[in-house]
Amino acid sequence: MNATRAQVRAALEGVRRRTHALVDRLEDEDLERQYVDFLSPMIWDLGHIANFEELWLLRRIDGRPGADDKLDHLYNAFENPRWTRGDLPLLDRAAAARYLADVRAEALALLDRTPLDGELPLAEDAYVHRMIAQHEGQHQETMLQLLGLRREVDLPLAHERDLLVTSVRHVDDEERVHVPGGPFVLGTDDRRWTYDNERPAHVVDLPAFWMDRFPVTNRRYAAFIADGGYDRDELWSQRGWQWRHEHGHAAPQGWEPGDGGWRLRRFGRLVELDPAEPVQHVSWFEAEAFAAWAGGRQPTELEWEKAAGWEPATASKRRFPWGDDPPTTRRANVGQVRFHPAPVGSLPAGASAYGIEQLAGDVYEWTSSPFEGWPGFEAFPYPEYSEVFFGGQDYRVLRGSSWAISSPMARVTYRNWDHPYRRQVLAGIRVAWDAS
Repeated sequence: MNATRAQVRAALEGVRRRTHALVDRLEDEDLERQYVDFLSPMIWDLGHIANFEELWLLRRIDGRPGADDKLDHLYNAFENPRWTRGDLPLLDRAAAARYLADVRAEALALLDRTPLDGELPLAEDAYVHRMIAQHEGQHQETMLQLLGLRREVDLPLAHERDLLVTSVRHVDDEERVHVPGGPFVLGTDDRRWTYDNERPAHVVDLPAFWMDRFPVTNRRYAAFIADGGYDRDELWSQRGWQWRHEHGHAAPQGWEPGDGGWRLRRFGRLVELDPAEPVQHVSWFEAEAFAAWAGGRQPTELEWEKAAGWEPATASKRRFPWGDDPPTTRRANVGQVRFHPAPVGSLPAGASAYGIEQLAGDVYEWTSSPFEGWPGFEAFPYPEYSEVFFGGQDYRVLRGSSWAISSPMARVTYRNWDHPYRRQVLAGIRVAWDAS
């Protein structure tokens, strides 16, 4: 087996182990219940993961007929909006598990005989296999978002991993870093791991700016609340102010007041709020208001990518903030090693060339940018991944990655997006300031 096949097999097997670790200890009701209308029941995600893999590997690559037209309909995300999926006649737990296992066994056997040299464009350098691994990891994130909303579901796996010890150095969590102006390369031409919306690479010239060295911490966000941040209309956009009052939000998702301060409900249990952890589960509106309170603004996604991935000394682009080597536990908190953000100051080995830390893993970071394609964008391998979400559809771009993401997706060019009012996303804040 050559190195590419071995790498892809390891990615597929690793992400599947995480799927099993996440769901195997949950009750059937936990998987089948549609808890909120904007997230699928988890049992739908499991069937969709299998169906997506069957479609792209067994059918598109090997030319096989579909296993069951009914499954194609049930697990088509565009035919079935999220709020309808709890009413569909979905596969039960046992049948979904068999579907996942059967498709994966066939897919791994197919990997050993699929040409990866460009004879099949989808399979060149195992692109479609890597896409499948990333797709499953993305659905793990959405399942974790759902579990994070459910007060009555205890997720033992999350609390077992809380026992991990982290070495944390004392830092100034309000420190800023200057990023000089000038041109840099935005995006990428890599076609092994990246999605179409990350391509093509092109040069952009930006003015200088300042950026937080660390993601905004719980301590800083609590200070925003204590200073009346949720009650000061001058900090909020008109739409954000309306959203805040319609929903009555006065703290991030999961925060609960206690006798000695804030506590956090995390996967079914109430825990003490760590002031050094990056704040998560805030909307774009909350990030916007916090940035205004801090005297700054949200960064554009162009500024974010320059701060994360540009190497000024060599005028070159890094794949990850620290360089091109893959993530390790010293560089980034990714891959569900723990089920919460790592305290700021605990991952100095993951700093970017500008010395900005924790840009990969921990929390996504809201940017001010709407979701659009780069100049020269070409949809590949299907327009429904990116193109149908471009332009005027009320999406804001999130950059970075979360503690739940698969390691390859911690790359600096990865782009996520969501509505500005969403809070279930594992999203936080990093503030920027104009340099002039």
